[in-house]
Amino acid sequence: MFDIDFSGGRILTVNGHPYNSRPGEVPFIDSAAAQIQSDQGRSVGEAKVDKLDQPKAQELFKRLLAIYRYELERQAQNRYEMRVDEDFYDHIQWTLEEVAELEGRGQAPLVFNLIQTTINWLLGTQRRAPQDYKILPRTKYGLQSAESKTELLRHVRDVNHSNHHVSLAFADAVKAGIGWLETGEGDPAEGVRVFDRREPWANMLWDSRAQEMDLSDCRYVTRMKWLDLDIAAALFPKRIGILEKSRENRLYMVGQSDYGDDASDSHEEDTNTNVGHEVTSGGAYIRDRIRCIEMWFKMPATVPVISGGQFRGEVFDEWSRGHWDEMVHERATLVMRPRMVIHVAVMTEFGLLDLRQSPYRHNRFPFTPMWGYRRARDGMPYGAIRGLRGPQRDLNKRASKALHHLSTVQVTVEDGAVDDIEELRDEAGRPDSVIVYKAGKQPPRIDKNTEVAAAHLQLMDKDAQMIQSVGGVTDENLGRRSNATSGKAIMARQDQGSLATSTFFDNLRYAAMLHGEKQIINVEQFYTEQDEIRILDSRGKPDFKQVNDPEHPENAIDMFKADFIIEEEDWRASTRQAQAEQLLQLMERLAATAPEIVIQTLDLTIEALDVPKRDEIVKRIRQITGAADPDEDPNNPSEETIQRQQAANAAAAMQQRAQEAEIAGLEAKTAKTQVEAQKVSASLRGTSLDDLKKAVEAAMQIAGAPAIGAAVDQIMAAAMEDAQAEGQAPAMAPEIDPAMGAEPPMPDPAAPPAALPM
Repeated sequence: MFDIDFSGGRILTVNGHPYNSRPGEVPFIDSAAAQIQSDQGRSVGEAKVDKLDQPKAQELFKRLLAIYRYELERQAQNRYEMRVDEDFYDHIQWTLEEVAELEGRGQAPLVFNLIQTTINWLLGTQRRAPQDYKILPRTKYGLQSAESKTELLRHVRDVNHSNHHVSLAFADAVKAGIGWLETGEGDPAEGVRVFDRREPWANMLWDSRAQEMDLSDCRYVTRMKWLDLDIAAALFPKRIGILEKSRENRLYMVGQSDYGDDASDSHEEDTNTNVGHEVTSGGAYIRDRIRCIEMWFKMPATVPVISGGQFRGEVFDEWSRGHWDEMVHERATLVMRPRMVIHVAVMTEFGLLDLRQSPYRHNRFPFTPMWGYRRARDGMPYGAIRGLRGPQRDLNKRASKALHHLSTVQVTVEDGAVDDIEELRDEAGRPDSVIVYKAGKQPPRIDKNTEVAAAHLQLMDKDAQMIQSVGGVTDENLGRRSNATSGKAIMARQDQGSLATSTFFDNLRYAAMLHGEKQIINVEQFYTEQDEIRILDSRGKPDFKQVNDPEHPENAIDMFKADFIIEEEDWRASTRQAQAEQLLQLMERLAATAPEIVIQTLDLTIEALDVPKRDEIVKRIRQITGAADPDEDPNNPSEETIQRQQAANAAAAMQQRAQEAEIAGLEAKTAKTQVEAQKVSASLRGTSLDDLKKAVEAAMQIAGAPAIGAAVDQIMAAAMEDAQAEGQAPAMAPEIDPAMGAEPPMPDPAAPPAALPM
């Protein structure tokens, strides 16, 4: 099925047909040459025509341009509303017609922008919200590589100032309803191999029929940008003719183009028409501009897909060392599957500038949307300002009317009472007015409408309360005084405001996860060479890491697959503070009964607090207590953990040796005591036997005296009782040797005593 050249790293044929579909290559090459040969009668080698001018490419160009205009018209009304939403944040809350009418009445177009305060609270909460991530390997062999990718991705984000771009995209989502993040291949000559940036929503169009928030069911995403002609010519030197036809040399545009709207073209319009003169001679023609349209779209194609292994499910990339390694070691195979393959076309309204397959291995759009709210009717986005425009507009109008009523008076005058009505009008409005009227006429009556102004001020308070109720940001969230006096009531209202705005932060977390998945794949794809990167810790101390070190192949970035995971962290400051207070109260109660538990969990307690240098404090506590990091991979411990384990093992070995020495000393002392006791016992037994022998001999001598024998028997019985009480075996009387004969008869007491044998 596949004819693969492993030495050259190429798929030669698929089912007997040549395979020519590497990522980033241009389609329609073979058909272009055949078409030119048929039209001009030349050989394939002699055919000279740009591949973008062939019939199939031109047909695709017309279709893509029609899609762009269709989406621009379909989303035009909502894009206008999104632009108005941003104007309200920027204090542009009166239309030109309304301002002209107010000036005609003598009213001031006042703006009390409460919307901006609400939006700024949301933006500030996002900037303070902690958000971290993990890079997890697909297999156990990729542990070291995943650790290197974590450090490398941190370096990529630092170089690209990713946190700032995420904040800008989040601001677009909150204000207008959608923000965009982009990641892709950078220029290695500039030092950034993977870029990460925000794209303004005004430049973006997408498939409005898509329903999924990750745009997985979207067929196309379009970006429009304005470029200077010389820059565009440097990027596309072979398409100078198309660029010359597409240039716009007027900074001041009288009308809107069919390929742009107010949102996309507002930066190109010269609205400074009140200067009264040109900046320079011919100032309207000082820059030649090109409207470039970049469309990423999906086309169905049958492509080789990896089956099995850690890269399973990915479209095979012939440039990937990891893909080839899986194939060579037979951990994966290739299968042909129909897939929606991403392509990209760059064009103007007059022709194509470039057309090729997407160079990115992830086969997704490089743009990630960050949604605010989505309209259920048609899926169009809108932000938090859309629902606040009504009360904000009413508040401004009532403020203008209240000021007008307080600054003006009503004058009732009899006809002919004064000579000049206009002079009376001006004089009646002055606090030191002097009014002269004719004799015999009623004096002019001056009335001030303070009651009407007070009513407008009361309604302004209602509008301000309505903005807080609809926006979800209460006085408690802003740190202002309110009628909530107890701590629990204040925290409850703060939590209410946090819940009312939680949709934005949930969408932020989801967008960060999708964007991170694309970013880690780009890192695996484009960081293939040996390099040294600098990592800054929380204290700004630099640490230098080796990437793709040939001496450590287990750290190779492009050889192992990893996944991007967002760590869950509560973004609500009030909730985190409440949880931390409960934890501290629990530790305080445990300290009185079980202080050892507090010591062993002190690192987790500090980790739950929002304090400066938290990570360094936790690190030092764990060094002292010897507690392990619960988030650390047990199969891939850090150097600090290894050193701590080695020190703990050495201390345990020393303690064991000390215990063994102590036990050996006790055993030796016990053995010595037993030996001494045995010696004493043996000495006692020897003394007892000697005494017994002497007693027997004495008994035999006094055998002829029965009275003395009875006394001796009593003494022996007492001695045996004492021996038994002391634990000694009772001494037995010696037996008489049978050879000595029978017991002699008892002598006659009257006879004289016989002599004892010597």
